[in-house]
Amino acid sequence: MYLIHRTRVATAEAVNAELADLGLNGTLSLILETIFELGETNAAELARRCLVTRQALTGPLNDLQSRGLVQRPEPSTRVRVRPITLTAEGREAAGIARLRVGEAERRSIASFEQGELDQLRRLLTRHAAAWEELARDGAAPRGRAPRSAW
Repeated sequence: MYLIHRTRVATAEAVNAELADLGLNGTLSLILETIFELGETNAAELARRCLVTRQALTGPLNDLQSRGLVQRPEPSTRVRVRPITLTAEGREAAGIARLRVGEAERRSIASFEQGELDQLRRLLTRHAAAWEELARDGAAPRGRAPRSAW
């Protein structure tokens, strides 16, 4: 798990560096990208897709709205669901972010040969599936902690 965590942290730092001049970070970029893919959406669906709670989404959404990148109707007692959409500036920022992050990903795997990339994808897919199965099955019986494989 350490190597996956290390990769995740390094990825976040690299994405933040790629987007800093746009005033974006990985979180804001993910929100823009998700709205770009979904089209008009609501906070509950957006939070699900971004793997955060609705409460955790509030601050970043407010930031994007104050910068004119997303739009939402004003809160109303008559409307329970406030649709979220990208503005023209938001679509442009999402497109730029998508290109930059895609290019960074291409650079990150440039040193791999095709066979290595195929093997890495297969191994990561198996690893993810194993964790998904553990999550479905629930916690294992508690006993003595096993020694780390790393």
